Amino acid sequence: MEYREAMTEVQIFPLVPNVMLPMPAPATTRSHIPSGYGVQEQCLPFTAATALGFLIPSPITFGLCLPPDVPPDGHAFRSPIDRPRSDGTFEDKRVFYVKDNPRCSFVQNAFTLEAVAPVDSRGKRGFAPREPGISFFDREDQLDLFKLHLPYIWRTLPEMDTLFLPAMNRPTLPLTVLSGLVETDWYASPVNLVMRKPPATHAIHVTVGAPVAQALFVQRSDRHPTMKVIASHARVARDFHTALEEWYEHHAQERSVYKILARSHHGRVQVEKPSGPIS
Repeated sequence: MEYREAMTEVQIFPLVPNVMLPMPAPATTRSHIPSGYGVQEQCLPFTAATALGFLIPSPITFGLCLPPDVPPDGHAFRSPIDRPRSDGTFEDKRVFYVKDNPRCSFVQNAFTLEAVAPVDSRGKRGFAPREPGISFFDREDQLDLFKLHLPYIWRTLPEMDTLFLPAMNRPTLPLTVLSGLVETDWYASPVNLVMRKPPATHAIHVTVGAPVAQALFVQRSDRHPTMKVIASHARVARDFHTALEEWYEHHAQERSVYKILARSHHGRVQVEKPSGPIS
């Protein structure tokens, strides 16, 4: 029987033109893969996790650095609650900056959402709402956090949530993306990624299109799983023992047996108990 994976459809509604949209996450993280056994691309759990869901590119070019290092075409700013000390200096000397991108209606750290501008009965377009590129929290104990706004709306199937995470198994930016779960089957507003500033000795420079996060999809019913610990004397424990013994036997003959057995469990390849090395 031919194996086919069930597809999860995700709808994206862009709010600005020419914006970098999420893309299916690829399994590989580098263009050149070294030869020889043991590279990460041979590890199915690694590549399977890397390829989950969608990879989210940065919709804007932004950074956090010392004022002299802000690009000439960058707009520098601070959080409104990042106030100077009595001597006029700041505890964190760095500033944020963004670059304009008129092609996607992004100017002076704001997207103009023409896609949802109201139109009256005469066809005249009214005021278009604006969405920031980078924004901040309003609590001083959250000065180390900021938000990167994604100018599009996610829509998933009923009872399907979207889990936003750091880009999985990829070279990471020198900042942390905080994980967040959004009920995207009804949420009607753009999602913003919450990020933590790196230590004060670090600068970041992120170009538009650079991977910044990953989106995975979770059935709402999976939020509260249960766990049952199997006692060694239970009848089902024998199945665990038998499976583990077979695993050791397979693995002794072929180090990459996990990939072969995984495909057999998905119906792609039928694997008999080997009498010799698995090829």
